[in-house]
Amino acid sequence: MSILEINNLKFSYGDKNLFNSLDMRLFHNTHLGLIGPNGSGKSTLLKLIARRIDPDEGQIDWQKGVSFSYLDQHLEIEGSLTVREYLYQVFENLFEREAEMNRLYQSLETAPVEKYDKILNSAYYIQTELEEKGFYLIKSRIANVTGGLGISENEERCLNELSSGQKIKAFLAKMLLEEKDVLLLDEPTNFLDASHIEWLSSYLSDYKKAFIVVSHDPHFLSICNYICELDNKNLNVYKGNYEAYLSLKQIREDEYRKKYESQQKFIKKNEDFIAKNLVRASTTKRAQSRRKVLEKLDVLEKPKSVKSVKFSFPFIGRFNSDVLNVKKLLIGYSKPLLPELSLRIAFGEKIVIHGKNGVGKTTFLKTALGLIPELDGEVRVNPLNKIVYFSQEYPGNKGITPIQFIQEHYPLMEIEKIRNLLGKYGITGELALKTLDKLSGGELTKVRFAKLSLESSNLLILDEPTNHLDHQAKEALFKALKNYQGTLILVSHEKSFYKKLNLREIHFE
Repeated sequence: MSILEINNLKFSYGDKNLFNSLDMRLFHNTHLGLIGPNGSGKSTLLKLIARRIDPDEGQIDWQKGVSFSYLDQHLEIEGSLTVREYLYQVFENLFEREAEMNRLYQSLETAPVEKYDKILNSAYYIQTELEEKGFYLIKSRIANVTGGLGISENEERCLNELSSGQKIKAFLAKMLLEEKDVLLLDEPTNFLDASHIEWLSSYLSDYKKAFIVVSHDPHFLSICNYICELDNKNLNVYKGNYEAYLSLKQIREDEYRKKYESQQKFIKKNEDFIAKNLVRASTTKRAQSRRKVLEKLDVLEKPKSVKSVKFSFPFIGRFNSDVLNVKKLLIGYSKPLLPELSLRIAFGEKIVIHGKNGVGKTTFLKTALGLIPELDGEVRVNPLNKIVYFSQEYPGNKGITPIQFIQEHYPLMEIEKIRNLLGKYGITGELALKTLDKLSGGELTKVRFAKLSLESSNLLILDEPTNHLDHQAKEALFKALKNYQGTLILVSHEKSFYKKLNLREIHFE
């Protein structure tokens, strides 16, 4: 029996219709991967399933009593709790039961002898309940999840003081500890390094309940036993893992294309007949009859060819000296995150910095760029550098459209040229008029890269640029970085991406 049923689901943003009468069912043991190009509606579908927004038409029915939790890729967690306090909230009711049991034992000191048995039985009942619910394993369970995701259970800072990545990991840890009937996960690996992705893959593979995960990582999707692809406003379901999906997809696409071409021939043939025979008295009834057939016809969407995306980083010129010199540098905020760093980067070098989340990779970049002060040591950035910096998190105003975003930086640029620029990055039509907070993570990243393509540089600094990007966009980014003639400093957790670039690797630990 299904625990979630979706029937005839339709949803649109403005004039853009995202879905055409989607149908889907989810069962208790389903591990479902939701895939599709940037902007196809994956995050929107998860929001609909999680009841964060309402559909235009159709039904989303959860089986009574089924619980779910939802990880949003744009999650914001605020609060004065520490990570430890936040995670221990999951078991708050069990701690209350323990306190009740302790009160019962303490009451024996003053209770009449004749009430001893009743009090002891009540306390024993609670103790048995706690044992059955794994109360005495809570500490090890929390340690397993926090260690697996790379967060510190003993983090002293409050949630509202953590980076977006650390907040998301704390929320993900809480989801896993809660063990709801269904996990709804939107890009859960974006802020995890390789070892933590492997841990999460193993954890979810063994998850006894259901989950739906949105991801652009084919390796991570190997944990799924069903793949659902959103494309051409339809949802196609494939039984099996990602490899099975790839083998079946081509067959299904060929069949759909044949059906579409056959239907188009049928439509044209009948439209030609109607045009020739509608005004003739002898044939008008036949023409009217065929017109009614066409009016009732469920017209198939034209198969979409994948639009090419091209990333570009204009190069301004070279020089023959060091780009960056770091000597005995200490980085951090109130205390150092890493031991002293000493590093020299020559012009034209291409390096990747990797390491566990929270170890200080982004902090190093911000310190080198002068965005935050060093705790000690020396940073020398060559003044001949013309720097373009892509930050991991977008800090700007999300209430503006992509067109307005470009205009803010290039006010004299004509609207038509802005649209053409955005179109090269896949931001076409209505997408260019939606506010940034209404775009998917991948679409927002493409808008930001479109702006960067207008800026010449000889030092390119990119902090986790592949987060949210679909396969096609990653390939375009890869080609642009490979052809870039200047110095590249890349921070990335995506080993399959940076390994192909043959970069000098620097590991932070």
